[in-house]
Amino acid sequence: MSANSVMSSNVSPSAVSPTRYHPALVILHWLIAILIFGAFFLAQGNEGEGERFRPGQGNFPPQGQQGNPPQNFQPGNPPQGFPQQGSQSIFSTIGIHMIVGITVLILLIVRLLVRWRTKHPEWQSAGNKFFDWVGNLTHLGLYLLTFAMVITGIILADRRGILARTFGIGSTPTPGSFRRSFSLGMFHGGIWTLLLLLILLHVGAALYHQFILKDNLLGRMWFGKNAE
Repeated sequence: MSANSVMSSNVSPSAVSPTRYHPALVILHWLIAILIFGAFFLAQGNEGEGERFRPGQGNFPPQGQQGNPPQNFQPGNPPQGFPQQGSQSIFSTIGIHMIVGITVLILLIVRLLVRWRTKHPEWQSAGNKFFDWVGNLTHLGLYLLTFAMVITGIILADRRGILARTFGIGSTPTPGSFRRSFSLGMFHGGIWTLLLLLILLHVGAALYHQFILKDNLLGRMWFGKNAE
């Protein structure tokens, strides 16, 4: 018996890195990906849910009164000068969009916990230090941008009063909140653009590994038997 075979026989199974990710991580990976794109397509039907600010058309109180609610302001009953938008069902497009977004946030936290608690395959090098660096940065960016997209979306929905109208929670918008939500809405959309670019880069890298390097990288994020 060779020395290598003796050494390999002494390695405990728990010390061997798996060839695939844990099934729970596989499910979470693909489910989160589907939900992210689902939320995006739902958002395309939410164009009318913006603050609808049109200068000079009475969406805001006159100059000098902005920033403080009028005296007749009552929570849940927007005063004159506010966009008049009634309650909405949680099964409306915007309601489902928010539910999907919050679900993504919860599943992302669960995924991080599962990843921390389970063993996963060793890092698959692309054979190039720069590509490996970009790969590491891309994975980190995917997590951070997804978190940022959901959190800014929740804040934006609160400022526009969508949370209050749809779920009965959150604050009633004030005159100044509509103007601030316009900038936050642009930021929220910008995060999605960056996230989409990273997703495309992530997919391109996976296909490069699978079909150019032929290292079966995609098989690591699918169901199957791990190496013993």
